[in-house]
Amino acid sequence: MLPHLTNTAGLWALLGIPLILAIHFLQHRTRVRLTATMFLLESLAPEAATGRNWDRLRSSRALWLQLLAVLLLAWVLAAPCWVRQDAEQTVVFIMDDSANMYPFREEAVQAVAEDMENIGKQGIPTTWVLMGSRPARLPFYRGNNRNAALQSLSRWMPDAATHDLSESLRTAASMAGAGGLTRLVTCTPERVPAGQPARGVGKPLDNAGFAGITRMEGPGEPRWRIAVKNNSAAPVQKSVSIRAGDVAQEQSLTLHPGAVAEFEYTLPPGCSTAVLRLAPDAFPLDDVLPLVRPTPKPVAVEMQVPEKTADVFRKIYSGLPGFSSSPSTDSTAALRILVEDKADAHRPHGAAIILGRLAEKSSGIRTVTAERHPLTDGLNWSGLLVPGTGSMAPGENATMLLWRENTPLAWLEEGALFLNWSWEDSNADRLPATVLMVRRFMEAVQARVPGVTTGNLPGGTRLRLPGGSRIIHTAPDGERKEASFSGRLPEEPGFIDITGTPAETTPLFHGAVWFSDARMGDFSHCSTFDSGLQDLKQETQRHLAPDPLAPLWLALAGLALMASWIPSTPNTLRRP
Repeated sequence: MLPHLTNTAGLWALLGIPLILAIHFLQHRTRVRLTATMFLLESLAPEAATGRNWDRLRSSRALWLQLLAVLLLAWVLAAPCWVRQDAEQTVVFIMDDSANMYPFREEAVQAVAEDMENIGKQGIPTTWVLMGSRPARLPFYRGNNRNAALQSLSRWMPDAATHDLSESLRTAASMAGAGGLTRLVTCTPERVPAGQPARGVGKPLDNAGFAGITRMEGPGEPRWRIAVKNNSAAPVQKSVSIRAGDVAQEQSLTLHPGAVAEFEYTLPPGCSTAVLRLAPDAFPLDDVLPLVRPTPKPVAVEMQVPEKTADVFRKIYSGLPGFSSSPSTDSTAALRILVEDKADAHRPHGAAIILGRLAEKSSGIRTVTAERHPLTDGLNWSGLLVPGTGSMAPGENATMLLWRENTPLAWLEEGALFLNWSWEDSNADRLPATVLMVRRFMEAVQARVPGVTTGNLPGGTRLRLPGGSRIIHTAPDGERKEASFSGRLPEEPGFIDITGTPAETTPLFHGAVWFSDARMGDFSHCSTFDSGLQDLKQETQRHLAPDPLAPLWLALAGLALMASWIPSTPNTLRRP
């Protein structure tokens, strides 16, 4: 293996070779001296009176010793190093999975190939790791074959919404180790943390796409308000083609720069699905919007509470599709709302909301604090006023939600939500936090009701479904993919069916997903840049060992130079 010359400036010493050759070509001028040898004039007439400045190069000991000294000196000054026997490095490429990398997939693969070639030229044994930026995913490739690593990028599909890159970058740094390199391939410099080597492959693009849907409540056929955003710097005219069964229609939209336009769409009677398409552009993920007819699972609600409290809960679940009132004698109700005043409150089988009765009235304002839980996250409880707590007490397996100082105020236990205060004597019906907590609990109850869940959800939505479930993704053009369900819906638009096991035919979920992150459709901040590999030479030096014979070469150069100065022994033999 050829050595690495860590100080190429030392090769300037090779200029001494032509200098030495010039000196040895140089001749002294011929001296003209009068002599009496006139008889030689006819046969030896001088060709020049002053002689020649240059003569042919004659081999001599001084010449070769001086050339050897220059070569040895240039070798030492160039500081040659060899790759150590135990040298190895790990190079990790982090491919940005953000959806706005989708138009630049080929450029990203080409950038990785170029970086691999530059790193491979250093001659250090390298383990290549290619991974995506989404956490908890296995790398595309890990090994020493550069071609196989590049071929593995055929599985890379950047379609994720906005996500944090820090976790994947920490994982990459851990895999690379102290002697390795990490390289982020992205399209936006704003995503690159300080000090992270990165390669940008993007450029500004004009794009307009679907930005969101809102279900409009009301009787009749399902109706939505659909938003389209223009991420271009100029106004555009977009046509929307809509197909629902055999019904096809088209609509034209005028979009101003950076603006959002909305239009309403109603699903025709008898149609279960619809596909809305925008005229194609550079970013196809937000050009398609599939819809399915929503069919919520029915939830019958039985209430055994005072009429005033019952009216409040009817208003809460009236905005939730599928919920309806049930007679108090209905044993098939999926949700019960009742009042208990005993310390060992009766816990009915199935879902329930159990309200307490005022056991002891307390004076003054007591602080209400919340535990971290999906039912309480993001809610403000400072305005909850309760005159006192009830007599109910949580069991050993209860999950606490609210505290009134040191007294339990709300908890979950055996599928029931316990609210340990008198609802009628508090302001709970006027506080958004309590209403939203109850609403979230009702939605969780509906999700657990047996039956098929349907809906139009944004890509990336988490669903709580049994382990081992299978997902079938059908693209609007009919392409079908089947895989294990990871708990999160895909970002790619299409129709979704999720079954419990491959053998089951009745789906647990049937619906449609649409690309939801409108920020990914903005390419105005994309650019091409390179903020890494500038310290590649310095990184390479960590794996090199200097020439151990450098002092010997330097000593030999000095000896050769001194030996060239020793005059040659004259030839004392007489000529005949």
